[in-house]
Amino acid sequence: MNNSVVNATYYDGKISKPYQAQISPDGEQSIIVRYGENLELVQHYTYQDMTLIGALGHIQPVIELKDDARLDFHEPLPNWFNLHEKGRWHSIWKLERSPALILFSVIFVVGFAFALVKWGIPAAAHVVANQLPATALNSWGDQAEKYIFEMTEPSELPKARQDVLLKKYQQLVAEDHPAKVLFRSGGHIGANALAIPNNTIIVTDELVEMAKDDYELIGVLAHEQGHLVQRHSLQQSLSGLGISIILLMITGDGSDILTSLPVAAVGASYSRDFESEADLYALKMMSKQNIPTIHFANFLQRMEDEEQKELQVEAGKEKGETKSDPDKKSWTDFFQSHPATKARIEAVRNYQSHQH
Repeated sequence: MNNSVVNATYYDGKISKPYQAQISPDGEQSIIVRYGENLELVQHYTYQDMTLIGALGHIQPVIELKDDARLDFHEPLPNWFNLHEKGRWHSIWKLERSPALILFSVIFVVGFAFALVKWGIPAAAHVVANQLPATALNSWGDQAEKYIFEMTEPSELPKARQDVLLKKYQQLVAEDHPAKVLFRSGGHIGANALAIPNNTIIVTDELVEMAKDDYELIGVLAHEQGHLVQRHSLQQSLSGLGISIILLMITGDGSDILTSLPVAAVGASYSRDFESEADLYALKMMSKQNIPTIHFANFLQRMEDEEQKELQVEAGKEKGETKSDPDKKSWTDFFQSHPATKARIEAVRNYQSHQH
């Protein structure tokens, strides 16, 4: 066969039927397309009538012609094919087949994705969260508050005791950002304090009873105040939404458990950062009010001791007298929203030592 003739599939733009065709040069500015059962049909096209569609991987070039006609080549474009776009696309096709470039591209994409998740999304969430008006959080916060109320019971804490704590909160913590403080009987959530996006702090009776000093409770309230002031709940949600969108773009399915696990893991990491920021807010607030920060460390230690007692009881039920090692790490720690209590206590003590 003449080296100037190449095979292709031709669509004439009138019907969808593909024709086997042979392409040959017709001078320097045009080509001849012969097609049909016996190649009896002929069309002439100039290079100006052509639009080259780049190939991807092993897919060969496609050329769109005038009048909706098209040529699908079975092999790379021949050297004589005088289309000015050919050189650029041939360079791209060569790069697509370059192992070094493929490796570089993979490394670049992974690095970019890591940077986006590690710094880009949190930074964007921080900016957006702080630009939204406070009223934007009320609806979401009201729903969260309703949900927590369904999980808990009315507080059994005496009204006089509640009033004392509320007064101390107003004097020592609230400053220019007073929140609504509510007391509930914890039930299943036990000793806990929660910052709700509608500028509400919910404190359980069990947490109040665990405290040995009101200054310990002031530390907890200041910690939750830090969450509200810095809008951690909204930042957390926006970050999770951003990561979910990225995974959806990559996988096309956001419902699969394998894609939801990374969301939970990264989301937990953000939450640990927020807990540390809220701890620092509480320590600064206590120092400003001349309250020894050791009270906060004492309360965290008491919570840690109670947690270890519960773990030991559970371990005893399952394995006789086997006790849990408080320093032993588990793979599930990665999915915990709070930093390890031991690390938080150490951070509080370090903060205290630097104040002297």
